[in-house]
Amino acid sequence: MTKEVNIHFHPGIYRFLWPYLAANFSRNDKQEVAVYHCDVEIRVGQDEDMQVGKLVTIIVTARDKTPGVQNFIEHIATKIRLSFFDAIFHEKHWEKPIISENSIRWIERHLFSQHPGSTMDDEINEVIMKWDDVRHAYHSPTWRSME
Repeated sequence: MTKEVNIHFHPGIYRFLWPYLAANFSRNDKQEVAVYHCDVEIRVGQDEDMQVGKLVTIIVTARDKTPGVQNFIEHIATKIRLSFFDAIFHEKHWEKPIISENSIRWIERHLFSQHPGSTMDDEINEVIMKWDDVRHAYHSPTWRSME
């Protein structure tokens, strides 16, 4: 048994758009810098995830006509954790994490098949990152194919 069995959390599936900045901060003719969005789904306490030992699975999906999220995944993941885990798991980001990293699964998706005229296969990878308890941030992402 893991420690997570005894914690209080709000199970369910949370879906939303998440903003992120790409590396290119160039302005358009109105002096605006583009802010991109990705689709996010946080799955908490779902049977299919629990069967593989994951209390929470977070799926980050790149949207069509945006820079891919892989170059920004640790920043996106950090902001999602800091914004939602305190409410869902009663975990305060400035304290020692309640949820162990091996109970969290991050999935990055690029659904190329949904792009008109695309011949590329979808890319779905599990992202393994390290959580820095001092900086309160993810770092050192590596990818593992889920095929």
